[in-house]
Amino acid sequence: MAVTADASHPVPVGSRTVGAPDVARTVLLLVVVGVVLRLVLAAAIGLGVDESYMVSVSRGLSLSYFDHPPISFWIPGVLAKVAHSESRVLMRLPFILLFAGTTWLMYRLTARLYGARAGLYAALLINVSPVFSVSTGGWVLPDGPLMFFMLAGALCLVRVLAPGEEPAHPTAWWLGAGVFTGLALLSKYHGIFVAAGAFLFLLTRRESRHWLRRPGPWLAAAVMALMFVPVLYWNAGHGWISFRFQGGRAVPAGLDVTSFLQSLGGQAGYVLPWIWVPLVWILARSLAAGPRDAKRWLLVCLAVGPIVVFTLPALGGHPGLPHWEAPGYLFLFPLLGEAVDRRLREGRAGTRRWLRFSVVGFLVLIAFLASDIATGWVAAVAPSLFRRGDPSLEALDWSELGPALARRGLLADTTRFVAATSWIDAGKVAYALGPDVTTVCLCDRPHQFRFLHPQDAFLGHDAVIVERTPRRDPDPAARFARYFRSVVPAGSVTLHRLGRPELDLTILVGYDFERTRTGSGP
Repeated sequence: MAVTADASHPVPVGSRTVGAPDVARTVLLLVVVGVVLRLVLAAAIGLGVDESYMVSVSRGLSLSYFDHPPISFWIPGVLAKVAHSESRVLMRLPFILLFAGTTWLMYRLTARLYGARAGLYAALLINVSPVFSVSTGGWVLPDGPLMFFMLAGALCLVRVLAPGEEPAHPTAWWLGAGVFTGLALLSKYHGIFVAAGAFLFLLTRRESRHWLRRPGPWLAAAVMALMFVPVLYWNAGHGWISFRFQGGRAVPAGLDVTSFLQSLGGQAGYVLPWIWVPLVWILARSLAAGPRDAKRWLLVCLAVGPIVVFTLPALGGHPGLPHWEAPGYLFLFPLLGEAVDRRLREGRAGTRRWLRFSVVGFLVLIAFLASDIATGWVAAVAPSLFRRGDPSLEALDWSELGPALARRGLLADTTRFVAATSWIDAGKVAYALGPDVTTVCLCDRPHQFRFLHPQDAFLGHDAVIVERTPRRDPDPAARFARYFRSVVPAGSVTLHRLGRPELDLTILVGYDFERTRTGSGP
């Protein structure tokens, strides 16, 4: 019979005995508190660079997208059309709710393998790790649906691969794993690691290889592949551009130990060092122990793919982004929850102090960062820290831009389009101006903007050009002269944060757009 925790298997907490239903209620309380806090953050902090971009390009529904598969674009795109609003709280709400589900799935997965209290600790710890709790948990990013569906798929796999009696309908559980893995793949390409991890488990654990002679795993793979067909179809019609873009981000440039250490440091920072180190230690010990323990080995097989695949290329000079490995660490939290539960049962005071520090430290860190992003107080107190720019400004919504352009009558001509000079700024501009204003990315790397608003469609039109004011540029109009018959300055717009000027935008008007970009930059 599979290992689980229910009311008939109480677990001790301190000096008293608490049944699994009591632990489940605690997890539900954690979920509710998490939702409330993330809604507060959603209201207080503007959309980040990637969020603004995703909301903006999601206005055009597509089978897939330049950066990622479609689900994380469909969510804000459909919601905005139904609600007739793109308010940041509304756009983030589905992702907040998805992480609420992720927390519950983490609890259920861990509880099924190691007991209810281990599940509680795993759910708690994933909520005090920023890469999961903040970005995955509350931002408009592909990682929210990805993590939810990856855990759902893993829970189905546990039902058939964990030690114990085979469930009454194993094929149904395999099909469930295939469906959820397919949904994970439709969220982000990382979803393939669930299938790869399951296959690695079946290959490396002799007692489980019999499944390879049965239809369940192959039906799951077929379902997953069928669900991914829309992404393949879209890419085939667009020169496989998404695969080429993602695959080209880790082309080796030679041995670079510094880049490798940078990658590890980024992962530690995003997870939090005092949580990352135990996770890595658990992974190393589990790999050394091998496949004897089926439950542990299944989690290791699911975890090792993303961590290895996205860390090793850093030796080639490309550290990548620190959140790329996060789906691997996701599957180590059940093992960390089990370790915490075991050590607390043994009366380890150090573990209890570490757990308290992890919670308090996370809350202090998030309060510090959130207050700075919302107010910019760190740059005001210590401006020398941000001589190269304040990164918190990337979460500043450019909401003052639209009214400023309207007051000057620059958008009165509805045939005009608005041009930005990078996909990052195009996302900011497009989100600020709303879906009724066409924003074109006048740049070499327009990402999804090249399909949402192709430049060729606007030949002969006039444009309002918006760009961040260059520090040293005596004649910004001259840089755009090759794209328009004439370009004239139209002043500037200053964006404020709590009434304090923070960012200047240069505004120009280009008349008669003549050709698309062929050079290296405006």
